[in-house]
Amino acid sequence: MYTDERQKELIKLTYEFLKLDAKKLTKEEAKKIVEDLREVIRFHDWRYYILAQPVISDYEYDKLFKLLKDIENKYPELITPDSPTQRIPSEITKVFPQVKHLTPMLSLDNSYNEADLRDFDRRVRELTGLDKVEYSVEPKFDGAGISLIYEKDLFVRGATRGDGEVGEEITNNLKVIKTIPLSAKFSQYGIDKVEIRGEVLIRKDLFKKMNEERLEEGLPLFANPRNAAAGSIRLQDPSEVAKRNLEAFVYHITYAEKDGKNLLGTVLKKHSDNIKMLHELGFKTPYPVMKVCIGIEEVIQYCEEWQRKRDTYPYEIDGMVIKVNDISLYDKLGFTSHHPRWAIAFKFKARQATTKIINVVFQVGRTGAITPVAKLEPVEIGGVIVSSVSLINEDFIREKDIRIGDTVLVERAGDVIPYVVMVIKEARTGNEKPIEFPKTCPSCGSPIVKPPGEAVYRCVNINCPAQVIERLIHFASKDAMRHKRFITGY
Repeated sequence: MYTDERQKELIKLTYEFLKLDAKKLTKEEAKKIVEDLREVIRFHDWRYYILAQPVISDYEYDKLFKLLKDIENKYPELITPDSPTQRIPSEITKVFPQVKHLTPMLSLDNSYNEADLRDFDRRVRELTGLDKVEYSVEPKFDGAGISLIYEKDLFVRGATRGDGEVGEEITNNLKVIKTIPLSAKFSQYGIDKVEIRGEVLIRKDLFKKMNEERLEEGLPLFANPRNAAAGSIRLQDPSEVAKRNLEAFVYHITYAEKDGKNLLGTVLKKHSDNIKMLHELGFKTPYPVMKVCIGIEEVIQYCEEWQRKRDTYPYEIDGMVIKVNDISLYDKLGFTSHHPRWAIAFKFKARQATTKIINVVFQVGRTGAITPVAKLEPVEIGGVIVSSVSLINEDFIREKDIRIGDTVLVERAGDVIPYVVMVIKEARTGNEKPIEFPKTCPSCGSPIVKPPGEAVYRCVNINCPAQVIERLIHFASKDAMRHKRFITGY
């Protein structure tokens, strides 16, 4: 769909657009860039949905999308019917049959701070006339979206999200996921037919094990659990899907009928009660951690609580979902072409960001191990400014083909040391330089060796100044003597 050259051009434009602020653009300036901006967003949709190989972080994509929305809000005459803001990105390929969803499978609007959440609450109160709104709040799973249909208690169809109107029919692949019941007693609740939305996930520990096995087999590694889940549910062989340790969480009922009559908002009155019902029917749901909050202040408090403890959860979550709990208000609140006005996502601080390697230095540890460290263009990840990242060893550099000047995707998960996830090779200009390991110790100039069976080079001089300093620091550290007055600055 895109030539290598065009991909490079679009990635270059991406970083130019990320620096822009719609508020500062004149109409003429906006007019000049808006079509290129739309193409950049479509390109990243293609990388994300079709290839499952994104080259920017979710946060950066959201910034691009917000820039386009802000431009179109400021200059409505620039809106076009095919703008990404007027539809949901499509993940449809020609591999599986296409099926129409009973109700559109929309995205959620995003919020990033308390002010955004309060603004959402203000809009809801204005449209409903309520002084305080009851909200349900639950984790936002970072997986592959699915839609399930049950008729007369039987699971009859499963589909991917697709373009929101039409998805790919993957029923047989979803039937092998053990957390999706093949039958559920909806009839005892007076329901003949129901459409349920969910997310396919891989537990974090099982994802790590999967990648370790793929490494041993010489297969490409998955960038993250979401990509692994998205790729797995679209495999051609259900028996292979069954080996992927997939799980499905369901989080919303979008349609329920009895004798052709829609029950949502009448018989099924509250979202939290619907999730409880699904939980009792044997589905995996966020019910155990869902909270019903009265007013936006309780919502904010619960979101902040989860942002602090997100790493303790066994699945990847990238935020919280806030929904008006009273389903009868949904028609009054309505929808945009992109998202419902009765729900919003609160996105946690980004754990990934793209930046550039500007240099590589080599550090000597207390055991003489020599570690390559990439110096980066400073970038904020998870609320922390990151300016360097360990490249671990020569094997790691060769495996990922990391070069000085490369644009890289860096992750900082669980407040641990930053890690290079991947090189954005499409951003290469031809000026990148290979990383060469030194022949001698960068601290003392002594020879360095790579002992048999080890992946690291070591300085053989036990009197190496860098080693001596690091040994002293370790001696006084909390893992050794716990010397409170020891100063590590030098």
